[in-house]
Amino acid sequence: MEHTEQMDLLKAALAVAMADGVLSRGEKGIIAGLAKRVGIGKASLEAMLEAAGQDQSIADHILIKNKAQAHNAFELFVAEARIDGEISQSEFDLLLRIAKSLSITEEDFPIVYHAGLSRADELRKARE
Repeated sequence: MEHTEQMDLLKAALAVAMADGVLSRGEKGIIAGLAKRVGIGKASLEAMLEAAGQDQSIADHILIKNKAQAHNAFELFVAEARIDGEISQSEFDLLLRIAKSLSITEEDFPIVYHAGLSRADELRKARE
């Protein structure tokens, strides 16, 4: 995945994390891992988090060219939204916008969405 695609992934993950106004421990972990992969430090990440809380439109322009990578990214976003146990309406609405941005088809959406739910549930069980 190209650096610009990784940055888009991080920005969208930030928007998903802030969509319900609560940043859970699981969401922090996902974001920290993505930030580390891209080379973003703690101070920059905190500034990006604050910006994402004020403007979720950063998630509307994700460009991931490879279909499999786009599906994996969307699965990650769904898992991130679900990691705290529930997906709020604001998170779901944002996920729909992200799916459109990633060109997730109507046929693929339920498959990738449910894979993300399963991924989050498995992570939550492993932590318990």
